[in-house]
Amino acid sequence: MAREVKQRRKVRINVGRVMLVVLVLWVAFGFARNAVANYKLRREIESLTKRIAVLEMRKADLEREIEEWLSPENVEKIAREQLGLVKPGEIVYRLSEPVED
Repeated sequence: MAREVKQRRKVRINVGRVMLVVLVLWVAFGFARNAVANYKLRREIESLTKRIAVLEMRKADLEREIEEWLSPENVEKIAREQLGLVKPGEIVYRLSEPVED
């Protein structure tokens, strides 16, 4: 009878240890899963931060280009070259090439 009690105690202790190991593994797996998700989110944040920086530089370039296009000098240049406009009092001389027969 003493042997039976001793054997049962070993079984109970082993079952308790197994349950403890299972619990520890379950908690460790939960932490590992969260760590992987956290790592992926951090990489995505870094990627998006770099993309924002690139887009902000592009925005600044476009704003600078708009300012250049809207400058009075550029507007006058386009009006003269593309539209053939002149300022009041100016005389335009156009040279034409001789017509070949």
